[in-house]
Amino acid sequence: MRAVKLWSSIVLLFLICVLFLAFGWMRSSLPKVSGTVTLEGPTAPITIARHAHGIPHIGAASEHDLQFAIGYVHAQDRLWQMEMNRRIGNGRVAEVLGEAGLGFDRYFRTLGFRRKAESALANLDEATRSALQAYANGVNAYARTRKGALPPEFVLTGVKPEPWSPVDTLVWQKMMWLDLSGNMRSELSRAKLLSKLTPAQVRSIYPPYPGDEESPFPDLGAIYARAGIDGAAALVGPEKQEGYGSNNWVVDGSMTKSGMPLLANDPHLGLTTPSIWYLARLHNTTTGTNVIGVTFPGTPSVILGRNDKIAWGFTNTAPDIQDLFVEKLVGDDGTQYLTPDGPADFTTRVEVIKVKGGDDIHLTVKETRHGPVVSDVLGDRANFIEDGYVLALQWTALGDTDTAPTGLLKLSQARDFEAFKAAGQYYFGPEQNMIYADTDGNIGYYAPAQVPVRHSDNEIMGRLPSPGWIAKYDWQGFIPYEELPTYFNPEGGVIATANEKIVDGDYPHFITRDWALPYRGNRIRAELERLAPHDLDSFKALHGDVVSDMARDLLPVLKVHLAGEGEVADALLAWDGTMDADRPEPLIFHEFMRSYQARLMNDELGSMAEDFTGIRSRLIRDSLLFSAPDGFELPDAYYHLTPIDREAATAWCDDIVTEDKIETCGELAKAALRDTVHNLSVRRHDNWTTWKWGDEHILTQSHRPMSQVPVVSSFFEIETPISGSRNTINVAGVSESKSTLNRSTFGPSYRGIFDLSDLNKSLYVLPTGQSGNPFSGEFDDLFPRWRDVEYITIPASGNVTDGAEDILILHPH
Repeated sequence: MRAVKLWSSIVLLFLICVLFLAFGWMRSSLPKVSGTVTLEGPTAPITIARHAHGIPHIGAASEHDLQFAIGYVHAQDRLWQMEMNRRIGNGRVAEVLGEAGLGFDRYFRTLGFRRKAESALANLDEATRSALQAYANGVNAYARTRKGALPPEFVLTGVKPEPWSPVDTLVWQKMMWLDLSGNMRSELSRAKLLSKLTPAQVRSIYPPYPGDEESPFPDLGAIYARAGIDGAAALVGPEKQEGYGSNNWVVDGSMTKSGMPLLANDPHLGLTTPSIWYLARLHNTTTGTNVIGVTFPGTPSVILGRNDKIAWGFTNTAPDIQDLFVEKLVGDDGTQYLTPDGPADFTTRVEVIKVKGGDDIHLTVKETRHGPVVSDVLGDRANFIEDGYVLALQWTALGDTDTAPTGLLKLSQARDFEAFKAAGQYYFGPEQNMIYADTDGNIGYYAPAQVPVRHSDNEIMGRLPSPGWIAKYDWQGFIPYEELPTYFNPEGGVIATANEKIVDGDYPHFITRDWALPYRGNRIRAELERLAPHDLDSFKALHGDVVSDMARDLLPVLKVHLAGEGEVADALLAWDGTMDADRPEPLIFHEFMRSYQARLMNDELGSMAEDFTGIRSRLIRDSLLFSAPDGFELPDAYYHLTPIDREAATAWCDDIVTEDKIETCGELAKAALRDTVHNLSVRRHDNWTTWKWGDEHILTQSHRPMSQVPVVSSFFEIETPISGSRNTINVAGVSESKSTLNRSTFGPSYRGIFDLSDLNKSLYVLPTGQSGNPFSGEFDDLFPRWRDVEYITIPASGNVTDGAEDILILHPH
């Protein structure tokens, strides 16, 4: 017995030693952040001074060396993130994940990001190509000279990092453009619905923007049923949820306590570990100038932030820069399609996809004059010739030129509004609401991009896939940059955008019809007026605001139908719309909305119902509004959206399955309340007073690809109960999926507040940390500050080494 115990102790001690050594080995994957390194690339010594939270303050004597250094620190802290994102954009995920990565690879090989990036690079000016090469040299210098273990993802997957190239930067940029471009998803969703519903019904689900008029949807359902809509929809994924966008606002000195402008920005994107952003200060020791803000690992520029004279921020306008075209096949072999000038041959190429543990896949990609064919990527569609149609994508990001890297580099160097606008004219990505403030007290706005012009007779106008053989649906060029929306020092001293409509009825060009509803934007403007005069504290409070004007807009009509329906209804109707994680009302509200919409729409949608679970707040509100007793009027307490068509809204209320009865919207509301109480009692427990929004509304910051590996996923992910919702200023997504009900995966991917009276007081925070390595103390150290809407400063008044915790000197070889 003693011998057994002895051997057990020895084995246990051995295992402890192995784990200790393994932990020590993995800790060696952390980068060297102090001392000196000699390497090829810099033209003079470079100082990388790490301050609190691992924020690098980089001092270098030239822009070339700053670009080299930011590539070096990106590789130090985010090497796996860069490798994985590059593989996704290049369509090389299956080399790592095997067959599980084929969906990514088929999609991105079809889009052809690599080919388009190579073309764009060849057309850039020499200065931009030089900057991209200096950045790549910095990445590669670190990868070549680093010691110890690779970050854990490389160890777990067996992947070795490959040299970075300027083309990889352009591929990553196009991935971001894809994330910010959603028109094709909406086009596919409407087209799918038209195969089952009438144009009037589809219009009620996708009504015009409040106050706008638009022509009815054309009935092209018969064509869409044969054009591979389902396959294309599965390929590109579902529509973006409400709230997936951004906020920014700026006020001039008339609205502040200091008499100088304040500017705030919080872009809403999918939240991942590590964060999509990386904070840095770039200090040119020759000119004495600084640029501070967030960068994308994989690119050399500060995307959002400030220099010594100006500050800026972006939000997405959701411009209509993607059009799907239904191409009609001609001939017997499917090698031609119809154009306005007659038959034309498809352009084809073969992409070879390498699969870990499997045979190579040979993917034939077809292109038309509009762009790549996306409808048959998920399968062979052996009968596509009989179907007679395919879907092709035209998108500004798939052009042969793209000068956005030049614009972003110039933006960091701008010193006044004219230079700011001049930089924007190089921008080719999805149109952004770019706000501006400077130390002279000016504020401004510019919305640059390549925005397609459509023919005046084009009744589809980006709402649906267009017949590709009819000339009037072709793009007619692009809006001239000098005619894109802009203003400088506007009357009233406030500029605020939250993805809602940015132009009035007099603007002569079409930008999009898929603006976000104006709930967030209107609340921002109202609170800016109410809380003035402003300082950093009032802007911080506005960043943290979790009141939903969407809920406030619905509560008056809910009260008409649910008053007196029990204590759960009473609590909901007395609620003020605050989406606090510790309150039950937000949970009740979302469950009611989901239950009511299911009763409203599922009988008509049938098998499609699971594909359209996203909440349609206007349809819900107006179906109940038009069912209210005669004489009911909406109170003036809150902003209200223009109602949609009465007949279309109320027609949904009758359950078409019950032939002997006509249901009313009020009856559905009461039934949905019963569903709500039952569902939450089953999921939580019977005592509704103990229900909490945060019990189900849990933010999950996922990791690529380790979130797909249950054994290790929790080591790489960050989770927390979270306040807010899709329509609050402090946005927090709400999933409708059965498997992730109410969970959140998107929100403010960065927060920045800039004080033009003293830019060193400006505030920043990320939802994770600077490092992508979970063994680092900077992996998630900023997360508690982000969760609690707190910030850090990144002053630039002194030498980069002042107050630094670690200092690394890069010496030229």
